Amino acid sequence: MKDSGAQAPTQSVVRALTILSCFSDEQPEVRVSDVAKQLDLTISNVSRLLATMEAMGYVEKDEFSGFYRLGTKIVTLGGIALNNYDIRKQALPELHALEQQLGLGANLAMLKENQIFYLAHVDSHHSPRMYTLIGRSNPLHCTGIGKVLLAHMGSDQLEKALSPDQLFAYTSKTLTSKEQLMEQLHLIRERGYAMEDEELALGRACLAAPVRNRKGDVIAGISISGSLSEIRLEQREQELSRILIEVSDHISMKMGYITMTT
Repeated sequence: MKDSGAQAPTQSVVRALTILSCFSDEQPEVRVSDVAKQLDLTISNVSRLLATMEAMGYVEKDEFSGFYRLGTKIVTLGGIALNNYDIRKQALPELHALEQQLGLGANLAMLKENQIFYLAHVDSHHSPRMYTLIGRSNPLHCTGIGKVLLAHMGSDQLEKALSPDQLFAYTSKTLTSKEQLMEQLHLIRERGYAMEDEELALGRACLAAPVRNRKGDVIAGISISGSLSEIRLEQREQELSRILIEVSDHISMKMGYITMTT
């Protein structure tokens, strides 16, 4: 991907967007030389692109260190994108109510590129995080919402999601056996909620339930999460799952889903 002098406008756009993808949780600030090396571009080309992006508010430069970080324009666009999700608008008041009632973190996530993608998160006031989950992704097989989404996938999509290269062990409790996961998914469909106990991170657990659209399709999941001492699954699983299912059903109805009773 070496420079070839003059470039078409579309190539500039592609390169600018690729530069944005260099920023991550592990690398929130970058130097021109790092970007040039990572993308196999010349330093002069990267400098020009970053200068333009800085002028437009997409990145900011620390004049002391010379490092670039994402700019406020990105935050503005992120807010616009989030506010355009109707499911987030419908779920957010319910998540706040869950946190107030239970003192646990409450989350909303959907499926995106074979992972869960967080659309909303309400911190527990007992143990607020120093960062936001919104916009982040997590694996399917070891998260409560991920298991809910897996449980309602079609067979072809499920086979792909449970391929061996997807089943990475994050802790000693992470299930990496397709057969064991399939048993769990059957149980989730039967009881209406999923449980995750230290499978993604030690010391933390969650419960999750599905959110449906007007056609009855599972389009997202909500969860309540916290430390083991806060959530106390052994004592509170029945109570918490009942509350969570009621809330997920309420959100589903707000999304147009109507349950038929006899």
